[in-house]
This record gives sequence, C-alpha cells and structure tokens, in this order.
Amino acid sequence: MGVRRKRLYGAQELRERLGVSRTRVLQLIARPDFPEPYERLAGGAIWLAADVERWIAEHQPWKLDERADEEG
Repeated sequence: MGVRRKRLYGAQELRERLGVSRTRVLQLIARPDFPEPYERLAGGAIWLAADVERWIAEHQPWKLDERADEEG
C-alpha cells in the first residue's frame, strides 16, 4: 500500500497559485482569516493545499475558475 502524501504550499506556491507578489503573500498570510500553517520549517511555513483552496473558494472564488482553466 502506497504512502498518501499531503499536497502542500510554501510561500512560492502561494505566489504562483494566487498570482501575487511576495509582499502580497505576506499580507495575506498575516490576515486572521487565512489558514494557519500546517508546519513551520527552517525554510518557512507550509500550508495544506486543501486549507488554502478552501480559503480561495471563500475569499477569491474567481481564482477557482482560473485554476480549472489551467488544469483543463
């Protein structure tokens, strides 16, 4: 039986997924409604992709359509 891996986002993945600058990522992750990091590592915080995608669905739903276009 294979190991099930969690999909994770670091700061760079957040920038790419949200299409924003590093500064904007820092602003977003400081918001009280942004998901808490899954873990904090020496290289920075990481988030569960599922948590971030739920946040996007609630706060920036137009970005869900962009994602579907990229994957479709």
